[in-house]
Amino acid sequence: MLVLALETTLEVASCAVWDGERKSLLAELKVHAYQTLTQRLPALVQAVLDYSEVTLRDIGLLAVSLGPGSFTSVRVGLAFAKGLSMALNKPIIGVRTMEALALSSTVHEGNLLVTLYPSRPSRPTEVYAALFQFRDGKLERDGNEFACEFSQLVLKLKARPESFIVLVGAMPSGAVNVLADLKCEKQIALPLSPSLPSASLVAQRAWQRWQQNPKSDDPVSLSPIYVLPSSAESRFGITVSMHGEV
Repeated sequence: MLVLALETTLEVASCAVWDGERKSLLAELKVHAYQTLTQRLPALVQAVLDYSEVTLRDIGLLAVSLGPGSFTSVRVGLAFAKGLSMALNKPIIGVRTMEALALSSTVHEGNLLVTLYPSRPSRPTEVYAALFQFRDGKLERDGNEFACEFSQLVLKLKARPESFIVLVGAMPSGAVNVLADLKCEKQIALPLSPSLPSASLVAQRAWQRWQQNPKSDDPVSLSPIYVLPSSAESRFGITVSMHGEV
């Protein structure tokens, strides 16, 4: 089965075609689509299909990143994927962004995996984060996703019982200095270079879920996941967006 995946939570959007049976990536393209995603997304999808030498008729499963991330971009990507699912009568899987990002690293039983990436430009030291553990051969989320200052995350990690911690994603400015005390108490594996959510990771996570339970999400009720309120909500003290369970 071929999986067509979209990842639009950040300024760089990506689209990929993944061959589930062969566990291979046919093509993945990324584009900087800040404030232009609505216009550029159809051409991005078509370009990936062309590179893969397939058509929408060949796609067996659609996958889309649900967030957290940019409020507008998450909604645009999700709406586009839902439209394809309903128009083509294809199953769709919504993937939590942090679960996809967790696939970019390898962890072992007893290790703690921490995924993180920037939460908002106005707060350069604040991150989205999620904790994962490898149990019985499967990677499982440990607790809710959250947004916090990186220094607060380090304090949280100090209190954890695990002695080996793997961090993946994008480290905020000054992270190495903030981690100095933690390194005295824990073994820390840091990313050699920043890694951000990508459509290929979304496709892989969707395929994992499909193998466990080959059932489509409901494209009508599928909603984006937000950890933080939008700027409008914060400014006016209102709720206009749907905040998924995290």
